[in-house]
Order: sequence, then structure tokens, then C-alpha cells
Amino acid sequence: MGLYIAVATIFLLIIIVMYGITKVLRVRKLFWKAFSSFIIVVALFGGATYLFFAPQQTEEILPELEEIENAPKETPFIVKANEVSYFESFQAAVAFARASHVNQIYFQDHETVVWERVKDIPQQVLQVPLILQLPELERGAEVTSLAMLLTYAGKKINKVELAQRLKKDQTPLTVTEAGVFFGHPNDGFVGNIYDADEPSLGVSHRPIWELAEHYLPGQMIDMTGANFEDVLYPIHQGHPVWAIIHTQYKTLPQDEFQTWQTPSGDIEVTRYRHAILITGYDEKRIYYNDPMSIEVNRPISIKKFKEAWEQMGRQAISYVKPQDDF
Repeated sequence: MGLYIAVATIFLLIIIVMYGITKVLRVRKLFWKAFSSFIIVVALFGGATYLFFAPQQTEEILPELEEIENAPKETPFIVKANEVSYFESFQAAVAFARASHVNQIYFQDHETVVWERVKDIPQQVLQVPLILQLPELERGAEVTSLAMLLTYAGKKINKVELAQRLKKDQTPLTVTEAGVFFGHPNDGFVGNIYDADEPSLGVSHRPIWELAEHYLPGQMIDMTGANFEDVLYPIHQGHPVWAIIHTQYKTLPQDEFQTWQTPSGDIEVTRYRHAILITGYDEKRIYYNDPMSIEVNRPISIKKFKEAWEQMGRQAISYVKPQDDF
């Protein structure tokens, strides 16, 4: 600031001196020509000075802004260590954060925390309204569990609308001596969601996540593949977790699975496949709403639930609320 005042004072003195000289010489008409020339010289000098000194400051500011603005939208998980790193999967972000001794993972808005390194998360049980899949959706555990999640998030939605909007894999069932050929649950719902008497397999996390994004755009997080303890973090923030499990709640023997061929590759399937909504936890138990049971916040040991969840591919999704909503 002091430098600017000094420069302005010098320019003012120069103008006064110029005016005085033209007055003494009685050539005041020349003053305006001299004054205009002086302003042009000052402008050129100022512009050259800015171009000379500005680049250093620009180099310090632009890289960070450019990295944030150019972050791919398909990499929603952000770890801020020595530099900002972007990850497509929640699992990869958590692994990197642990290896880098970073305590938090942010969502794509750079503000909302989706995971923290904590030793003891206090127990939490959410009061999520129970929605049953019957009688309308005999095979609709996945969308009914999603309906509970979206309702708790404040969306007025019903399970039948979700079933209608859910992506379907229209691959017909074919059974030959070579085996079973059917659709893949990653590509959409396989089978008939309304009738249990017709062949059906269900749907996996990705089509459910895509459907949920329609109602909570930019808020859904897919935690599939992560450790079980890490996918419980949204409950700590007050958000239930959608998950795929099986109804036996223990490690199933291999003879309970069979291999199906699909247009997207072979998969291992079981008749016990199911979906629920995790609503809470404490030191020993997981609590969940089962769309096939009238019991709210059903308790089960962490060990049993974890075994079933891991055997079914560690599938889990939840959501975040932007900072402005808190």
C-alpha cells in the first residue's frame, strides 16, 4: 500500500511541474498534449510491469484451481494428502487414505466427509420406516429396501414406481445340457420382479445406484467392495445403508451356488439371495429392516451378517447430504 501512495505522489508532482512550466513559458496549450502523452507512457509502463511480475503469482494459484475444476465427475471420492487425489471407487479411496495416514475422505464437492479414520464410532440405530415388498413385489427386495432409504432421505416415493423405473435385463432364460443362460444382475433386474413363480435372480448394486441417483442426484455413494466396518460410516452420519446379503446369514457351502452364463460373463448365483437396509449397529450386533419381515430394526450378530454380506460380493450403497443441508 505504501508503494502505491509513493508512486501516486510522484505522478502528481510531475503533473504539477509540467503545468507550472507551461504556465511560465505561456504555452498552456501544450500542457494537454504533454499530459496525454504522459498518461500513455504511464499506461504502457504499468502494463509492462504487470506482465513482468504477474506470472509468478499466477503459477502459484492456477494449478490447484485447474486440478479441482478438471476433476472427472466419475471420480467422486477425494483424498487430500500432499496433493489432491481422485478415486472412482470408495474402496480405493479408503485404501489410499489408510496407506497415506489421511484421516478423511471427501465427496466430489470437496466439503462433505464420507469416511473418517476413527477408533470408536458410537453405536447408532436409525428409526427408518419399514416397507414390505409383499404383496406387490414378490421378488422386489432390492427396490423395496431402496424405497426405505429414499423415504428416510425425505423423498416421497413408492416401491412400485421404483420397480417400474428400474433397469431390466431382458435376456430370456435358456436351460440346456450346457447349463443355464440368463441375464446379469449388473446389467439390470433379471427375471420377473412381480411374480415369484417365474424365474428370477434380482439386481445388483449398480442399477440400484443409478436408479437412486434419479431421486438424489449427486448424493449417492457406492461403497461396494469396501471393508464392512467402512461401509457403516454413513450410519454414523445418520444415513442407512442398502446391502445385498443372503437369507442364511452364515457362510454358505459351495454346493448352494451354481454357475450361470450371461451376456456379460459367468456368475455364481444362489437361491438365498436377498436385499435389506442396514439401520444401525452396536458393539455386537447389526440392525436392519428386512422387506420380508414385520420386525423393525432386526438384530443379528456382526459376525453372521458380515459373512453373508461378504459372500454376496460386499455390495453396499448409501447417500450423503451436501453441507448446505446441515
